[in-house]
Amino acid sequence: MVLLPTARREEIVNILKTKDYAEISYLSQKFQVSEMTIRRDIEKLEKRNRVKRVYGGVRLKEVTERELERPIDERKSTNTLEKQAIAKKAAAFIEDGDVIAFDASTTAYELSRYIKYKKKVTVVTNNINIAVELSDDPEITVILLGGFVRRTSLSLIGSSLSKYLESIFIDKAFISCKALNFTDGITDSLMDEGEAKQAIIERSNKLFIVADHSKLDTIAFFKICPAKRVDSLITDSFIPLTDSQKACLDQYKDNGVDLIIAEPIPSHL
Repeated sequence: MVLLPTARREEIVNILKTKDYAEISYLSQKFQVSEMTIRRDIEKLEKRNRVKRVYGGVRLKEVTERELERPIDERKSTNTLEKQAIAKKAAAFIEDGDVIAFDASTTAYELSRYIKYKKKVTVVTNNINIAVELSDDPEITVILLGGFVRRTSLSLIGSSLSKYLESIFIDKAFISCKALNFTDGITDSLMDEGEAKQAIIERSNKLFIVADHSKLDTIAFFKICPAKRVDSLITDSFIPLTDSQKACLDQYKDNGVDLIIAEPIPSHL
């Protein structure tokens, strides 16, 4: 991609509207220019108050110009019962001795709580909350992947994450998403979060998608993986599914994906 300097700078801003952070090396490779050229571009953009330089890269200055996640506390309170039921179902597929991976989703966080003090496993994650949650269980080894902190989700992102994963073999990955359908596969709203999920999936033997009913038959900005990569799909039917949602699940099932439907967890008397 060869662009005039002014066009290249605008494209850098556009990239930062979908990525929380971009590394100098990434931008250099993408635009096929030297890292020094990218640094000069960033310097000019910073003088215009459009970006902010950080160690090794750049962020967007105006947070209103990029797509933001809802804060994690808000996401935790959305479809909580569904996520807990899905997590309980998913926990049944985790066996002692497994090396498992969790993404930075709130559903994965609920799953981490279900295996705490119950399983003897190694957990690989880019989620700070999950690492803290499991840190006092002596039977669980936690590997927290390195990277830059996304404040809204307390996840770690960046190219260093995939490099760290190169030496790790994962038995089962439990990944959530913003949306899924059969034609477009598993998608997410943010590129850097999606890239982190991709890196985990790449090193995993089996992929479990854990997604509540609101994600079915929808599509988001960034493609994580095709439908054929999914081994198991765990969702819920707390409310009656639409015909299109049912058709979506049927497509996954007809193409060999193990479909698991979580039922409401009975309340304790």
